[in-house]
Amino acid sequence: MDSKKFEKFFSALSSPLRLQMVLLMARRSFCVCELEGVFDVTQPAISQNLRILKDTDLISEKREKQWVFYSTNKEMLDSALKEFLKIVEAEDTFSEIVGLKLSDLPHDPQRSCEILENRKKEVLKNN
Repeated sequence: MDSKKFEKFFSALSSPLRLQMVLLMARRSFCVCELEGVFDVTQPAISQNLRILKDTDLISEKREKQWVFYSTNKEMLDSALKEFLKIVEAEDTFSEIVGLKLSDLPHDPQRSCEILENRKKEVLKNN
């Protein structure tokens, strides 16, 4: 998963309603009218939030006759969180974000801030 997909993933979960929906639908499937009743939110609002969750593959849908049931895509959630933890623990993540090795920064915050400020000036000067 690239950084844009992670941004989309965490953005989808940043809404308290969507987070609660994902947690609830991890237990069992729900249709829109049930979600309306549980959250006391209008059908258009539920549908809009379901669309956001579907766009990130956080939920899946299953049709049964005239009903559509939504549930949390636990495999995707598990995979995304594992991948995110790998990135967090990777040595080169800091270098990719800041352009420095983590070992280049001293534990002294004042000195570290000076180095980062100089790095920022270099980047601005080169652009």
